[in-house]
Amino acid sequence: MAANMDENMKKVFEALKANHFDPVEFVEDAEAAKNKILELIPDGTNLGIAGSTTVSQIDGLREELIKRGSKGPDASMLGERTLEDLMRIPHDMILTSSNAVTMDGKLVNVDGTGNRVSSMIFGPEKVVLIIGRNKIVRDVHEAIKRIKSVIAPFHARALQHDTPCAKTGICADCKSTERVCNVTTIIDKKPTYTDIAIVLVNEDLGLGWDPDWEEDRREKIGSVYLAQVQRLIDDFNPPEE
Repeated sequence: MAANMDENMKKVFEALKANHFDPVEFVEDAEAAKNKILELIPDGTNLGIAGSTTVSQIDGLREELIKRGSKGPDASMLGERTLEDLMRIPHDMILTSSNAVTMDGKLVNVDGTGNRVSSMIFGPEKVVLIIGRNKIVRDVHEAIKRIKSVIAPFHARALQHDTPCAKTGICADCKSTERVCNVTTIIDKKPTYTDIAIVLVNEDLGLGWDPDWEEDRREKIGSVYLAQVQRLIDDFNPPEE
């Protein structure tokens, strides 16, 4: 265990190991996370990247995986395959993130379509999760509250979805067909047939913050996230020649 972990990170680190996630690694920043992920994913792996701006924020990771012969990083983009195709593409490994990790080592996630959360539980032999320090929460109740009050409204607005939360910033438990919170999963322990490796990063990555944090920190997480989402949208919808 790294000596420079703060107390919350130490508790999460030990709790995840106790819940049989393996390996659990701690790194200082996104660059170190990239190197660790490349250690965990063998060359030529049939890899799927389930929707994650955390993964996209790690500069050069996708390109390095492709360079090393990993099959899947490009094909996993909706701009190149239909949704029906993606539902039928088998992967040996999945690379993604988690919306929240609790102090007692539970992984809490909410999806609109369920593609990310389903692949984390059953199907691939191994899942690799990159989790930034901003995803740490006290318990499952706080995780779901943060997802519904921070992550889902911000994400829906970024995607320009026509949902009440995108307009008000407040979850209304709506019945909109465009809602981004249709499926909620809690992974208490390692699933029986799926190995889950976790890389904890001592840096804010992806979307998520405590409303009580300093405004500068919240704004930085939000602005980086918005910029990444826009890049992904541009990739899905390239300009016509």
